[in-house]
Amino acid sequence: MSADPGIVIIGASLAGAKAAQALRLDHGYDGPITLVGDEPHLPYQRSALSKGYLLGTTGPADLDVLKPQFYADQDITLALGAPATALDLDARRVRLADCTEFPFTQVLIATGARPRRLQVPGADLDGVRYLRNRDDSEHLATALRAAGNVVVIGAGWLGSELAAASRTFGNHTTVIDPLPTPLYHVLGDGIGGLIARRHHDHGVNLLLGDGVEAILGTRSVEAVQTITGRTIPADLVIVGVGATPNTELAQAAGLCVDGGILTDGHLRTSHPVAVAAGDVARHHHPRYLNPVRIEHWDNAVIHGTAAAATLLGKPTTIDHVPYFFSTQYGSTLEYLGLPTTWDRIITRGEQTTPGFTAIWLDRGIPVAALTIDNRGAADHLRTLIATAHPVDPQQLADPDTPLLDLLPTRRAVPCEAISYGRPRRPNPGQGSASTTHAPRPANA
Repeated sequence: MSADPGIVIIGASLAGAKAAQALRLDHGYDGPITLVGDEPHLPYQRSALSKGYLLGTTGPADLDVLKPQFYADQDITLALGAPATALDLDARRVRLADCTEFPFTQVLIATGARPRRLQVPGADLDGVRYLRNRDDSEHLATALRAAGNVVVIGAGWLGSELAAASRTFGNHTTVIDPLPTPLYHVLGDGIGGLIARRHHDHGVNLLLGDGVEAILGTRSVEAVQTITGRTIPADLVIVGVGATPNTELAQAAGLCVDGGILTDGHLRTSHPVAVAAGDVARHHHPRYLNPVRIEHWDNAVIHGTAAAATLLGKPTTIDHVPYFFSTQYGSTLEYLGLPTTWDRIITRGEQTTPGFTAIWLDRGIPVAALTIDNRGAADHLRTLIATAHPVDPQQLADPDTPLLDLLPTRRAVPCEAISYGRPRRPNPGQGSASTTHAPRPANA
């Protein structure tokens, strides 16, 4: 092993673990690696926390990013159960809450995000819960088994999964969201309406176009009062209204922060010894005019491996098409892309049958897609979107026309080998692609 202090990874997360793995196995790095985490658990995959782990179909061992023995075999030091509290980039030292200090040559910051808190009267009552970590999921599963009336606040991806889980446990379930459909900012009215119908079909009471005025109760939750004056009985309230990146450590260390730790296209921050990855990083992407921060499993994996390469002076451009998957009511939904605007949606197949696919177009170019129970289609859709090439809408709408036949070269091209070309400017008044979800569609 070399004599230098090595690399410290702050954040025992999916991105952090993947970076450690890539440093050792992909690049043969033989210097010290220290993995710092505020939880006592080994790095695990958070995407299962609102899916199989919450429902009891996924076991604790299935959450592990890497087998426990990997860290010992690869001589990776684990410093778990104490968050990093101070980071001195010039002195190249990090201090933990237990007063332990680690020197480093370079540091990777992968501190993730935390749930956005609900700011209404009664939000601190017993029975108001959030989901972010493994312990949250375990406690929430226990609460769902004992509940009768559940209110989910927020109809995004997380809120939709939590509503589906609540119904699986047999609870009377209400979802409250101020927007007109679930996932409105992502899918728009039409396809968002499809998600609404799926919830209705499974017995969920949707209160859309409404918000939460207060949570009522003495010591614990008894009801939720909406802005329009409705009172919904509840013994459990689950909040899913977005996430806030954990940038405090980086900001105190002097790094540039704006809706996340700002990085270039190789995850390099404003300080030469620091790299950022995962949910906390807001990085330059060649497809978009503004930096993006993406809270997806797929993004964390890609960031981890890319961060390792950058740390070792072998930077690669991060230009993947963002990918997200969700499981609800026994179906798998896969969403690709992060469009700032669109002007047309093409659908393939019947909305009520497996294989249904919707593709969002911007001036004839596919910019996003949603597919339901269509195994294998996501890879083809990702390739189609990555080409940034206009397609024939009639052929795109024909489920008998293979997606790969619509490519300019009529052959599959590995996503990693595709350049997106010039980013295209959003319509006037549209926001940037700087958050997990796209802004409202231009035609909404």
